[in-house]
Formats: sequence, C-alpha cells, structure tokens
Amino acid sequence: MSVDGHVLIIDDEKDLITVYREILAEEGYTSFSAMTKEEALTAVLQPGCAVILLDQRLRGAADTNSGLDLLKVLRSRAPAAKVIVVTGYADPDSARRAFVDGAWDYLQKDRILDPLLRTKVRNAMEVWRERSLAALSAEKREAEIADLWTAAQKEGDANKKGSLLEQLLLRLFRTVPGFEHATANRVSRLEEIDVLVQNSAADPFWQKEGNYILIECKNWSGPVGVPELKLFRQKIEDRYGRAALGFLIALGGYSETTKIEEWTRRSGDSLVVLLDAKDLGSLVGASDRNAELKRFHERQMLGRSE
Repeated sequence: MSVDGHVLIIDDEKDLITVYREILAEEGYTSFSAMTKEEALTAVLQPGCAVILLDQRLRGAADTNSGLDLLKVLRSRAPAAKVIVVTGYADPDSARRAFVDGAWDYLQKDRILDPLLRTKVRNAMEVWRERSLAALSAEKREAEIADLWTAAQKEGDANKKGSLLEQLLLRLFRTVPGFEHATANRVSRLEEIDVLVQNSAADPFWQKEGNYILIECKNWSGPVGVPELKLFRQKIEDRYGRAALGFLIALGGYSETTKIEEWTRRSGDSLVVLLDAKDLGSLVGASDRNAELKRFHERQMLGRSE
C-alpha cells in the first residue's frame, strides 16, 4: 500500500477540470479525471484514490443531482477515499443528503473556490495518509508476529525460544483493544512474570477481570503438570486483588490431571485459561484476536475441550 494518494475529479466541464488540475498540481498532488458516471466508476477503483472531487449535478441539468446519486457507490468502491462534493447550486437539502450519504466535505463553486479547495483537499489528504500509514504499520506488525511464531517453533535453544515466545505474546496481546499496555519479563525479588498486561479495556467482557492480566508460557517439550498450574494461579491471586485472569501457554500441552484441576475448580476469584501450541497458532493467525481470546475464555469457563 502506498501513502502517496491521488485526487479523482468527477465533473462534466472540461474547463473546470483544467482549473482543478492546475490548482492540485501547484499543491503537489497527482490527479485524474472522469466526465461520466461510467468513467467515474472505473477510475475510482484505481489504487491510491485518496480524495474525490464530485460535481453535485455532474451533467449540468438544473433539476437533478446526478453527482450525489453516485456518492454511495463511490464510497462502497473506495471506502477509504474522502469525497468532497463541489457545487454551484448549494442548498440545505443537498448538503444534508451529501453528508448523510458519506461525503467528507462540501464546497461551493464561487469566488473563493481556489483557497477553500486547496485547504479542504489538504485536510482530507492528511487524514487519508495518516490512516494509510497506520495500515502499513499494522501490516508490518502482523508480519513481525508471524515471523516470531515461525522462529519460536524452529528454535532449539530453550532460553532463546522462551525469549521469542515472550516477545510474541507481548505483541499478540497489544493488538487487542485495551491491552496495549503490556510489558514482558517482569521480575521481582520473589517471582518472575513472563508478560504483564494492564487491563484498560472498554469492553465490559474484560473489565470484570481486574486491573492486570498475567501471561506465562512453558516452552517444554512435554506436558505441564498441576504444580505449575497452581504456582501460576498463586501469582494471579497474589496481586493485591488487582488481577483475576491469567493465560497459561504450554507448547507441549497439559497432563489430563492439569486440565481436570482447572476445569473442575469452581471456587475462588481467579481463572487460568489453558492454551496449547495449536491455540497459540490460532491466535497468531486470527483476524480478530479479541474474539479469539473470548472464545478461549468461554471454553475454559465451560470446561470444554476441542
């Protein structure tokens, strides 16, 4: 994805298109034009369509708003593009309709068209670029998560594997809204916590789980037993009442007695969600990690296996 977007001009007046393109060129923008509905519907699909200048009446008829009739279709084909409706026939009803149908801004063709056009296009382009940069960062983040998971699975050294898994879990939980404040390898004089998540979620589902969520990963080749589960549960309960939930990840799986221990325990305020390598891989590949974590949580609450 490029963050160098262009402007699409949709107008049936050649002279006005020329004026627009000269103004936009002075501002450093690349622009393309379409004079008919058919041309517009094709042009809007071109990658990098960031801002659309849409003539409200398009065909110039005094009794139609055929440009506005295009607005919803343009928004559906290029949802990230910012549409600025331009008109020489401004009226309250048309302006209201334009914004209801998804217009970003509204501009009259009058004597101050030049400075307003420059400002409105600049503002719209800045928003589009910011979102494009954010998307690029998300793509980079997801690529890094996938690479960490691949490297962790291949790593033979236990210490390096543990470090890779901590970094993986840190990045995974930071992608969930409200879990962005997560830190790895928190060590006190008495214990070590692989990942500590500050729970700032606005989602009511997570709000009841306390101020902090603990995450621990056992990169053992064999199954994790009951003593490790109890030790992790104690870490949760020792947080001065500020934590109620933990995720215990065991790449080698769990002994049956460990699963039974957590599934059958119904007293106390803490819950440990047990995840194995398959679950972790599912979380890595999930498009909605918030929903995936909720699924794991529900599975643990119901004492259900998959």
